[in-house]
Amino acid sequence: MIYSDMSDRQLNDYIFSLLEVTKEERRADEGRWSERLGLAMILWRERHPETRPPAYSMRPVPPCFTEALPPIYDGKL
Repeated sequence: MIYSDMSDRQLNDYIFSLLEVTKEERRADEGRWSERLGLAMILWRERHPETRPPAYSMRPVPPCFTEALPPIYDGKL
């Protein structure tokens, strides 16, 4: 997966898909899930400092993210 070639929307969708992975699947993949999420979040923070991906709006926000969202979507989230 080449994260830098993704648009903001594609990156958000990818993060959303990672957040949908069950805890059991996360534990079974020997750390690959956390590596993929970590790399995707690093890129997101580089593009949009002090924001969180819209994918997080569907669940409680981890304390490490602010409530600020970048203006990448035209409509309501």
